[in-house]
Amino acid sequence: MVAIAAGADAAHFSEVRDAGHGRGAEVHGPSLDDHQPAVGLGRPMDRTLWTLVWAVVAVMFQAMGLSYALGGQFALPLFIRDFIDFVSGPTTFFVGATLGFIVMLVWRRFLANGLVAWAIVNLLLLFFGLSMTDYDFRDIVTKPDNVPIVGMIVLVGFFNWLALRRAVINDARMAQGLPNLEERDPDKTLTWPDLVYTELIAMVAQTIFLVIWGIALQAPLEQPASSTSAPNPSKAPWYFLGLQEMLVYFDPWMAGVVLPSLIIVGLMAIPYIDTNKAGNGYYTINQRKFAYIMFQYGFLVLWVILILLGTFLRGPNWNFFGPYEYWDLHKLIPLNNVNLSDIVWIELIGTSKPTNILLRELPGIVAVLAYFILVPPLLATIPFFKRVIAQGGWLRYSALAVLLLFMASLPIKMVLRWTINLKYIIAIPEYFFNI
Repeated sequence: MVAIAAGADAAHFSEVRDAGHGRGAEVHGPSLDDHQPAVGLGRPMDRTLWTLVWAVVAVMFQAMGLSYALGGQFALPLFIRDFIDFVSGPTTFFVGATLGFIVMLVWRRFLANGLVAWAIVNLLLLFFGLSMTDYDFRDIVTKPDNVPIVGMIVLVGFFNWLALRRAVINDARMAQGLPNLEERDPDKTLTWPDLVYTELIAMVAQTIFLVIWGIALQAPLEQPASSTSAPNPSKAPWYFLGLQEMLVYFDPWMAGVVLPSLIIVGLMAIPYIDTNKAGNGYYTINQRKFAYIMFQYGFLVLWVILILLGTFLRGPNWNFFGPYEYWDLHKLIPLNNVNLSDIVWIELIGTSKPTNILLRELPGIVAVLAYFILVPPLLATIPFFKRVIAQGGWLRYSALAVLLLFMASLPIKMVLRWTINLKYIIAIPEYFFNI
């Protein structure tokens, strides 16, 4: 159905464009209608070609569906599953997510095109459908606890793409001196009856959906808690899985108290730190590029991706498993985690660690102090941060720099853990203080 809808979508877009009309007819070339590929989103489409492409895709999907219905065994090839499991790991997963974020940002004009979005949706549906033929993948994805996370992927992906598309269209329109999409439709909607009726219908539909969900999926209730046995893996609720993943790289006081508190404080401080008046009330990236990059990277890569990692790829003993890999309780990964003091005193200097705590941890203390004291002045030499200081003063800049450094500490610590097995930069277990 998605492929058929995409074909009709392409044909409709082409017909409107060939007719030379639409709400955005004040501009020559591609229509600026919000429901069509806007200026800057690609070249004019070939109606016959795209309709043919999506028709072929629809026929292929239909053939695959019929083969399953008739008992066919059309599955994702084993060598592809083995390769994905082989390259899978926390490092590749996180680096891949970061590269994907960069691709989304750099090629946002291309990705905002409706046809490209349809193609991505169809490819993901094809990949997901073929992956469901694997027992281990299907067992993980269809767990009642994990089904909402699959829905979260769909919702986060769709609404982020929609916001990206509107931002690209607005940037293209404003570059030509045209009003943005929000300014073109300034009509207000009455709370009563329009909004209230819509919310009432949504409430009824959501209630029906939850009832069907409750009947179709068994509640993931387990036996009463016991101090003699614990589930393996023992996972937090999905909304805390990001924090649980952070516990791999930080002590509980840092991952469970300091960093979450700074996230909340940072979100509250944004209106007071931000001096950019542009981009209020409409979607844009060009006018708020720094804010967009920081917030989206923090939300998508440093939060949503960690939730997905903890949900689908962390198995027994909190080991990492590939998406098609069996969750073996006896899987052991030999790791020799070291502290920065071990690297400096034992490996580099070639001597035993000093017994004095401050002297032993001096390299880590110097590294942490240098990170928080020397990096902000260096950032202040960058033109963007110079403008921040000129517009908001040193106090706003200092708060922004501290929040950015704490945000960057998570991927930095993750990379250090994956590359050199660094556990702590400062390790003072005598006083329960580890960084």
